[in-house]
This record gives sequence, structure tokens and C-alpha cells, in this order.
Amino acid sequence: MNLYKAILKKYGSSVQGGIGSFSQMGFTEAEIAVHALQSISGPYTVQSVNAAFKAVKDFNTGMLCQLWTYGNYPLHIPNNADYTVTANNGKMTTAQGCTPISAADPQIAQYRSAAGTAANAP
Repeated sequence: MNLYKAILKKYGSSVQGGIGSFSQMGFTEAEIAVHALQSISGPYTVQSVNAAFKAVKDFNTGMLCQLWTYGNYPLHIPNNADYTVTANNGKMTTAQGCTPISAADPQIAQYRSAAGTAANAP
């Protein structure tokens, strides 16, 4: 989160609304992509890049409450747990810690059946 805030402060002064879920997710996706691309030895090809992304396992983004795993699954919902936040005196506060999104959603249930449930981030 500190890296995200530092980058936003240095380069994102014109970002509408500043810190927010849209810019956080873009940063997180870029961080995972860089991690995957740095794991490639040799040239970047369609095959090597796809393999690198599929090999991302238990990556701690520092922002998501769950470790990120891509893998080779029929569908991908690696971010399937979340914090519950609520407004309190004008500030967002954590109302509930890292909690799995309900498996009542058939796609969540299907994903967990194939991939399991990632550990919570440390």
C-alpha cells in the first residue's frame, strides 16, 4: 500500500478522486504482471508470457486480503475474499476482516472446487 501511495503521490496528482478502488486494482494488476514478466528467462513470446501468468501462485499484493493465484483453471476468480468496510465519522473503517465471498454464487463455488481457497495474506 505504501508503494501504491508513493506512486500515486508522485505520478497521479491528476487522478480523479485520488486513492480509490479503480486505481488500486489497476496498480495491483500491474504489480502482478510485472512479477510474472520478471520470472521469464529468455525472450517474451506468447507462450512464455502466458505460462508466466499461469504460474503466479500465492502472490502477496499487499492490498488484497487473499494471496493471488492464477493457475490453469477453467475460470479465474482469484480475488474471492474481501474486507467489509463502512463509513465511520467520515472515514472508511474495517467492519469485518478478510472474509470469503459467498459460495452461493455458482461461479465462486465452481472456482473454489477447481482451485481451492487461497490463504489470507500475511
